[in-house]
Amino acid sequence: MKGINIVVSVKQVPDADDLRIDPVTNNLVREGVPAIINPPDLHAIEEALRLKEKYGGTVSIVSMGPPKGDITLRESVAMGADNVYLVTDAAMVGSDTWATSYTISRSIEKIGKPDIILFGRRALDGETQQVGPQTAMWLGIPEVAYTDKIIDIDMETKIARLQRTTEFDTETVEVKMPFVATITENSNSPREATLEGMIKSITFPVTRYSKTDINADPKMIGLAASPTKVIRVRPPPKMRNPEIIKNEDLNKTVDFLISKIKGSLTGMKAMEEAYQKPEPVTKVEDSIWVYIDHFDGELNKTSLEILGAARRVADLMSTKLGAIIIGTGDENLIDEAFKYGADEAYYCETDNAKRYDNDIYTQALGMMINKYKPNSLFFPGTYNSRELAATTAIKVNTGLIADCIIFDVDEKGQLQATRPDFGGKETSTIICPNNKPVMVTTRAGVFSALPERDFKGKVIKDKLEKPVSRFKITDYKNIEKTNALAAAQVVVGVGRGIVNKDNIKLAEDLAKKIGGIVGVSKPLADSDWYPKDRQVGQTGTTIKPNLYIAMGISGAIQHLVGIQGSKRIIAINSDPDAQIFENCDYGVVGDIFQIVPELIKKIGDLNA
Repeated sequence: MKGINIVVSVKQVPDADDLRIDPVTNNLVREGVPAIINPPDLHAIEEALRLKEKYGGTVSIVSMGPPKGDITLRESVAMGADNVYLVTDAAMVGSDTWATSYTISRSIEKIGKPDIILFGRRALDGETQQVGPQTAMWLGIPEVAYTDKIIDIDMETKIARLQRTTEFDTETVEVKMPFVATITENSNSPREATLEGMIKSITFPVTRYSKTDINADPKMIGLAASPTKVIRVRPPPKMRNPEIIKNEDLNKTVDFLISKIKGSLTGMKAMEEAYQKPEPVTKVEDSIWVYIDHFDGELNKTSLEILGAARRVADLMSTKLGAIIIGTGDENLIDEAFKYGADEAYYCETDNAKRYDNDIYTQALGMMINKYKPNSLFFPGTYNSRELAATTAIKVNTGLIADCIIFDVDEKGQLQATRPDFGGKETSTIICPNNKPVMVTTRAGVFSALPERDFKGKVIKDKLEKPVSRFKITDYKNIEKTNALAAAQVVVGVGRGIVNKDNIKLAEDLAKKIGGIVGVSKPLADSDWYPKDRQVGQTGTTIKPNLYIAMGISGAIQHLVGIQGSKRIIAINSDPDAQIFENCDYGVVGDIFQIVPELIKKIGDLNA
């Protein structure tokens, strides 16, 4: 084997920093906003170039986009790519991930099946994390998600070793070429374009493909073919009724804050209210399912959160809530699912499934869906669950709505799922009208688990015979650390209003007094003022503490999406028009450097 032929699929996205909301229409203004290569895809390009430098071969870029997309793609040439293919056709406009991944797979077939196909882990405009796994399904080749490193390749056997990392573990996986891998942002630092590369890119010939060129089935591309449909786009909904005061008397202001902080902290235990069953809006026959994610025999708590959200949907549809569990000797999870909202449990036993394996789990879940035919299927927002949802959607031919934060049901029994887009600058409400089950993924931390109950429901057991896997896990190491920010019950957040890095100590002192930890906004994390794992927001950690105090945070929408699960939000900001004041429970317009030191002096130590 001489060299490796690598294809990198990239997406062109609007530059989110230039997007804004029209103050009159409340719509997202996109006109004149430049397109850029989706930043996570730059890491995939870099990984491809490193493989080429090590083993020889070629790197080809493929992208589906508008006719002027070649301008954006020339950046990859300046980095060192050998070929660029732009797939552009008016018939492809409006494609969801199902139709997009089909189109990309046909384009790759046209280029000539490569040895390795790389994708960025996610797309910044929608956080779907679907197109890579789904393209692999269309091509019928294995896929390794969340790849940190392609360790090495045996050029004789064509077997590659990859390192993949989830929230819970790091694995070394062997897989035979050809394969797909999604590359994480932790994998490398994308190189800068060279002067020679930039000059070359100016006149570089970009090959264009139409739907005819790639021999795409017209019934499988574009908006008409897409299982999911966007029915509404709007700014994020207002979720709170804030009480705002101005700092005209420092003592009164501090007393106001102390009363609200103490009220929030002492009321914590009372906040876990009993579930209030909603009145049904319709009646459907098929049950709602929740996929129960588990690791090392223990149920993942994010599964409990989505059980709570799906319980409400099942009640709105006046139907059963089922838990679907896949594993080897994991029947103990059935009782856990019943405790937190499930009416019935579907358990699929299969060999070699003690650890998650996308091949085996996709086969098992696809078999259970085809046999028992649920109405909808909810997945928790864990890495493995997102990957499994993506591959299973192609296997059972249905749509997948990603990263949802709100669910509703119409009188026809149609699930309506709302998700944030473009870093949270807008929200899209999406349906899947013609395919079943409707499949959705959610973000960890957005929903809350129901109170534990004593309940035993119906159990349906099945078995996947002779599962087949194309992966070999040669080593793994569990990640012992937990996300302190996600687990915290009290968080003090700081934004640009803190002025400089040294002033963050003010937030740390307040957090120490009230038994919390510090989180920061994206600009502070990007500037290395605080560890990246303390970034709060849609692109950081989504939190749901009992109390969140925002110091000098303006309220960028991607930040608001990340804190919406907080039971109480208190904001202090000198700008009376700051967006945070529209999204808090209590707010003070004033200088944090006057207010917070006095607050720390007077509040006493509530850390107990």
